[in-house]
Amino acid sequence: MLSLTVVRMLPVAVALWGTHARAQTVAFIGWFGPRGLASIVFAVFVEDTQQAHSTTILTVTYLTVGLSVLVHGMSAAPLVKRYVGWYGAAERHPMMEDEPTHEHRARKGATLLLPKRQVTGS
Repeated sequence: MLSLTVVRMLPVAVALWGTHARAQTVAFIGWFGPRGLASIVFAVFVEDTQQAHSTTILTVTYLTVGLSVLVHGMSAAPLVKRYVGWYGAAERHPMMEDEPTHEHRARKGATLLLPKRQVTGS
């Protein structure tokens, strides 16, 4: 269970440090972020080098990746809906955000994983 939560989400939070992304955005990216590709590559190394207890290591790796796909797949629709609702509310009420404005990010050259607002001219 730790590999599906803390072990995945902590590195993402560290990587997003300094982006001014809200906790909801960091949690969303952490939950749906990196997948088990590296785990499978490491499992192939274990199998190719025929390490001691390789069967146990491979079984745990494949079960973890399979469980990750199942849990993250089942949670995708409700969590995306919840995040979209939160983000929409934050767009309507900018005081809910502590992220810099799009104009500020453009001046600073920073990019966040947020949709761009459409600007209509008069």
